[in-house]
Amino acid sequence: MQVYSLLKLNRYLSNHRIKFLGLFLLHKTRKRYLAVHFDPINACNLRCKMCYFTDNDYVRKLKGTFNADELPLLGKAVLSRALKLQIGCGTEPTLYKNLTDVFKIAKHYKVPHISLTTNGNLLTKEKINIYAEHGMNEIILSLHGVHQESYENFMQKGDYKKFLRVLQWITELKATRKNLSLRINYTFNEDNFSELAEFFKIFGKYSINTLQLRPIVNLGNSSYQNFKMDGIIPVYNSLIHEIKMECKSRGITLLAAIDSKDLVIRKNPNSLLYGYSYCYISPKDFWHKDFDWKNESYDSYAKRKKLTKELIRNVFTSSSKIEEIQTENLNYKII
Repeated sequence: MQVYSLLKLNRYLSNHRIKFLGLFLLHKTRKRYLAVHFDPINACNLRCKMCYFTDNDYVRKLKGTFNADELPLLGKAVLSRALKLQIGCGTEPTLYKNLTDVFKIAKHYKVPHISLTTNGNLLTKEKINIYAEHGMNEIILSLHGVHQESYENFMQKGDYKKFLRVLQWITELKATRKNLSLRINYTFNEDNFSELAEFFKIFGKYSINTLQLRPIVNLGNSSYQNFKMDGIIPVYNSLIHEIKMECKSRGITLLAAIDSKDLVIRKNPNSLLYGYSYCYISPKDFWHKDFDWKNESYDSYAKRKKLTKELIRNVFTSSSKIEEIQTENLNYKII
């Protein structure tokens, strides 16, 4: 759980000078700090109502599979400096035929934290075991409803009973694989938020390590278009407090906005290091456009871009000027 400790530290340190000095020292001493997020295939087996995969025009344009022959180049380019590799960000990675090879390459480069984000509907007990055997530290399951009716309504083509079986398989596997953790990502809206009051009644028997509660965001022309928080805000603080206490008693890490006022996306000082550490890769994208990843490593790219000078310059930049590189995101707390 080193990754969550570092995220918590980043939120605790509000001074941008300390943040950039720390990143400078990590870079100069060749420590790992990249958070690599990898979508190996632009496809999904479900059609979740809050997702862009219910936009037919978008789906027609979102095509492509990462060339398996180029996986070693990906590893050489960034994984030697990666603190974490998250496989699956906005698509369904279990559709990728060479998924086991991704784990193998990450393990070869000794990436400390390797996670898989999935809806879980295509997993088998055997596949979960294979991925864990080849380095998967964390499995992150997406969830859009506590009860079967809401789950299958929001996660169209999803199988609630299969989801519960996957949770059971992971719980059983964790008994023998102590380094494997389970995280649930629950996306809420006005129509499924109240169900969270019964989350632990349904899922309390499973071995969950981390729970993330995140509000719906506008992902384009999705079939569900209710982005209002009017029905949530009056009850948000009390329900989140109950969940927070329940997580604490169970030893579960909670990622959530602890106050309703933090449900609004805004520029956030916690995002200052985002552009330097968040590396997104997909069949059509590879982080910085000028990074010739097939022919150079991250270290050679950083040297060419004079990254060390830029980081030191940011250490001595004024607070008002540094705000320009903040990005917009939610103010999550890690508890």
